[in-house]
Amino acid sequence: MDANNIGAQIISLNQPTAQAFTDVEQATEFCQKANQFVYDNYVTKYPGRFFAFATLPTQSGKAAAAELERCVKDYDGFVGAMINGFTATTDPEVGLYLDHPQFDALWEVAERLQKPIFIHPRVPLPSNIRVLDDIPTLHGAPYGFARETVEHIFRIMYTGVFDRFPGLKICLGHMGEGLSWILPRTDTTFRMYSDEARGPKKHSFLHYFQENIITNTSGMPRTSALMNLMAEAKVSNIMFSVDYPYESIAEMREWFESVPVSDETWKDIGYRNAIRLFQLPLNYDN
Repeated sequence: MDANNIGAQIISLNQPTAQAFTDVEQATEFCQKANQFVYDNYVTKYPGRFFAFATLPTQSGKAAAAELERCVKDYDGFVGAMINGFTATTDPEVGLYLDHPQFDALWEVAERLQKPIFIHPRVPLPSNIRVLDDIPTLHGAPYGFARETVEHIFRIMYTGVFDRFPGLKICLGHMGEGLSWILPRTDTTFRMYSDEARGPKKHSFLHYFQENIITNTSGMPRTSALMNLMAEAKVSNIMFSVDYPYESIAEMREWFESVPVSDETWKDIGYRNAIRLFQLPLNYDN
């Protein structure tokens, strides 16, 4: 961090963590121990440098909501939560997704406390990627991660979660997982369908992307991707990020120094937006 002029990081556990459990009691115990460990060993030891996302037991919407509220209230420096895609069930072909009504309990807490929920990718269910059974390399970060996350976000948008919780913020990495170029086409073609087929959502997909999704640059040192994201999303909802330890901090910093934006926009994406959206007690302008 010091070598690359990184002032602070928000840290989390790696995927799939708690979302790999099927038993809510085991998951809750794991989450409580993990969150305590992160708080004791990083957040409190390096105040102002490390902040954290809570790990949540999403086997139950109420349990996830309770753990988020506990972490935010008990652990100074916990600024939201990270959920690693769908939650495993006892059927390996079926996952539990966050559009399920039970997660309204979680969304209520996240909206009330103004704490974003980061949905991080994970390898898709076997039932969802059989066309690539013989190319397992594509199941993860090279392709499957983004596909899995995009489909998850579609479920959340389509079922009206953001209509019920308009102040909810969900964070996506990797330049928004490609949604900035997918959604214009999705909205255009959605107009061809009946009201019933268009589902319960009240607004366009791009509306939710602009109002409820906050994105970051993690693992995507690509200027053309950033320009496209800036064209379709609000710049005030875009943040610099690295994806360490899987991506090089030095490479991401070197790339970000060269992006063709104004100084003010560079500062907004570089640190101001994250400070505001995650309510970090930081000020790098003075």
